[in-house]
Amino acid sequence: MVLTAIDNDELSQEVCDMCREARVPVNVADVPPSCDFYFGAQLRRGPLQIMVSTGGMGPKIGAMVRDIIVDALPEDTEAAIEGIGALRAELRKRAPGVGGELGKKRMEWMIGVCDKWGLGEMQGLKDEGLRRKVLDEGWEKGRVVGPGDVGARGERRWFYLAGGAGVWTAGLGGVVSGATLATVVTLYFIRQSAR
Repeated sequence: MVLTAIDNDELSQEVCDMCREARVPVNVADVPPSCDFYFGAQLRRGPLQIMVSTGGMGPKIGAMVRDIIVDALPEDTEAAIEGIGALRAELRKRAPGVGGELGKKRMEWMIGVCDKWGLGEMQGLKDEGLRRKVLDEGWEKGRVVGPGDVGARGERRWFYLAGGAGVWTAGLGGVVSGATLATVVTLYFIRQSAR
């Protein structure tokens, strides 16, 4: 992998051509058509990693979107990831192996658990005793258990993004406006081609 940020367009293009000929991924800074990969705006909080990329078209917009995501994330996200990660690790000990029917069953069970537990509740899975209950009452009995099934307490949250309904409404308004514009433009082109 090669990254070039040389203040010489000809030399940068030569490096790009050499890399492409040798089938080595290359990124020529500030020249998106000469990039096989891009860098993005990153967020790293404990086990949580998020990257936003605009494909080289608008790195600042990527950073702005990342900041919106950062502001929208609940404070307990890392703890929830750690809790569900610990449960998954213990499940792999009880049901080891990669792929196959067991792997599929394990994955479907974990998805079911994530669907039943809120982020505030998932952080409770950091507790070894609670994980054991979830595995004993759930996995071992072939069912997905929720927090209430194992006496867990935590906060169930359904809505997090960007501070509440105001941003959602604005975002939804943008989607609706965009869909309306796309429909109008499509109809215009259909009518133009019919003439």
